[in-house]
Amino acid sequence: MKDLYNINDWTDVTEYQKLGEILLASGKINLIQLGMALDIQKFQKNPLGQILIEMKVIDQKTLDAALDLQQEIDELVNR
Repeated sequence: MKDLYNINDWTDVTEYQKLGEILLASGKINLIQLGMALDIQKFQKNPLGQILIEMKVIDQKTLDAALDLQQEIDELVNR
C-alpha cells in the first residue's frame, strides 16, 4: 500500500494517475466503493471526490491530500 502523504512512495509511477487509482493504491477506498462512486457519477456528473465525501467514504482532508498527490505525480511524470 502506498502512502498518500509521501511522494517518495509514488516515484515508480510512470503515467498520470486518476483520483480513484490513487485512493485505491493508498488503501483509502476499496474497489467496491470506487465502483459505486463511478456508477453514481454517471447520473450526477459530480466530481468523484465529492461523491466519495457524500458517501462518507473519505473526508475532505483525504481528498485534498489525494488531489495534491495527483498533481505531484503529474509533475513527476511530465519531467
